[in-house]
Amino acid sequence: MIKNLILAATVLLSSSNIATSVSNIAPDHKPLLIGGSSSVSHLLHLLKPNYEEQTNTAMQVRSMGSTKGIKAIAQNIIDIGTASRYLTNAEQEQYPHVRQIVIAQDALVFFTNKKNNIDSLSVEQLSDIYAGKYKTWQEVNPNYKPETQRDNKILLFSKAYNHGTFDILLEFLNLSFMRVPNGNTIKLKQAGNHGLFPKMEVQMYGEFNQALGIVQRMPNAIAFDSYGAISQLLGSKKINKINLLGINGVNVSDETIKNGEYTFVRPLILLVNSQSSRSVEQAELLLNLLKDKRVLDTLSAHHYSMLEVE
Repeated sequence: MIKNLILAATVLLSSSNIATSVSNIAPDHKPLLIGGSSSVSHLLHLLKPNYEEQTNTAMQVRSMGSTKGIKAIAQNIIDIGTASRYLTNAEQEQYPHVRQIVIAQDALVFFTNKKNNIDSLSVEQLSDIYAGKYKTWQEVNPNYKPETQRDNKILLFSKAYNHGTFDILLEFLNLSFMRVPNGNTIKLKQAGNHGLFPKMEVQMYGEFNQALGIVQRMPNAIAFDSYGAISQLLGSKKINKINLLGINGVNVSDETIKNGEYTFVRPLILLVNSQSSRSVEQAELLLNLLKDKRVLDTLSAHHYSMLEVE
């Protein structure tokens, strides 16, 4: 049932996640191939019209997760890689020719259905929720009045484990995970805890629109994803039942991200193969474009905290 719901949610919101293409692309120009983090992909889709207009070259962006993007750029399969986490020490040793360029900071935000009547949760509460210590929403919020017992049962959703967003979740909530064989679920518990994993399973998704569609429909669900990506749909009727949660009483906003009060944040990174002249050349084109005031204004309007890149 959950798998069908994820599919239905993808169809429901996918039309809002498709970038329009420019009609005057030169057919003899080799397209720019970018792959990796789905979070960075959403940022680059906003950049795509400007790039195609200036270069007369198509930009093709594939969301495959940070880990796959790192491997693809290292093997020179794509022109530019993207990640929403830094390379691990092991990855840096394995791929010393991959350059990491941080272009922005993006917040991650937890969200629930408005029927849940929760506006903010502490880091400890979120960690306990995802570690399966709470089974019902009334345990978290005694004032919650579910319409049915089914609505009271906590339903957990997480970005899939090949995404950098998932790695940031584990770090932020101090969790470790175990894959469930032959399924699309995992189990989570506090890191360093030698006890058993809970029975409660966490459903995984690949794109933010899947999670939004599910939480829009299900009052007992909770998920998290990129604030920059979600902001592209804010105000839409498709997510008018979504409530963005504060953390430790701090709501997500441009101001709280920049001043450090909101701490569930991560870097958005371009990955360049320094052994490929094409990768280096295309990276310079993108970085120059990111200095354009019109582009910066567009990205800032979608709540990306852009950084100066030399």
